Amino acid sequence: MTFFDVLDLLGYVLRFLGSLVFGVGAGWLTVRLVKQEGVAWQLLVAVYLGLLASFVLLGHWVAGGATLGSFGLGAGAAILIWGMIRPKAKVEEEEPAHTEFRRRK
Repeated sequence: MTFFDVLDLLGYVLRFLGSLVFGVGAGWLTVRLVKQEGVAWQLLVAVYLGLLASFVLLGHWVAGGATLGSFGLGAGAAILIWGMIRPKAKVEEEEPAHTEFRRRK
């Protein structure tokens, strides 16, 4: 094993991890934009087409299936993880009625 083989292996690992992180970011952004209230349908179509286009472009121009696979794993994991989390409801603090008195100690 030569020095260049070690660099190739390091490059493959970094490419795998980089596309995994990029996939998580793209999936998170997709879920965040889809879960917003009152969003125009054009934005939702653009989000889905952008995610699909990133899959297509990675599959066409990047050599090796590990890069596309790790992007798919990252995007799928992000969509599953952040897609299942429900947004916290805003709890409005109710003011006590005038008939209720707080006891002072």
